[in-house]
Amino acid sequence: MNATLTLVEKTVFLKSVEVLAQVPTEALAQLAARALEVRAEPGEILFREGEEDQGTFIMVEGLVELEKQGTLVRVLKEGMTQGEMFLADNEPHQYTATARAPSLLLNLRRPDVLDAMLEYPEFGVAMVRDLALRLHRLTARVVELEREEKIAPVGSAEDQAIEPPS
Repeated sequence: MNATLTLVEKTVFLKSVEVLAQVPTEALAQLAARALEVRAEPGEILFREGEEDQGTFIMVEGLVELEKQGTLVRVLKEGMTQGEMFLADNEPHQYTATARAPSLLLNLRRPDVLDAMLEYPEFGVAMVRDLALRLHRLTARVVELEREEKIAPVGSAEDQAIEPPS
């Protein structure tokens, strides 16, 4: 894990990431050229909740835990992404990321991701799909916790301004 990845290796890796598989190789090669390699040892903090946003991270190998206010929120493994791209400009990180194994990530800064979304619509669609999948999993988890009565129900549809099915 110590050698720097070549442009070809980064591009091949990005193409292997499920959410990016439909993005043209040319677009992924351009992103790979801009991607910074981030290496972390177990216990090393990559960023902290409240710090300046550093863009999107894509796990090449290793294991990284995301915590919010000390609570484990998500575990990142190979091929998974983490980014807070759709928050307001200059919005800080919402999580603290800590490596739990020797890890290698690719980091794409916000301007690079936004440029790729504008230039390659397939990349934008991939980002939206990834967010939709995460939202689906989060919703399923909330429903499960409500069923197990580990958390209180959110409230009625009227309380949440959600239109009930007709």
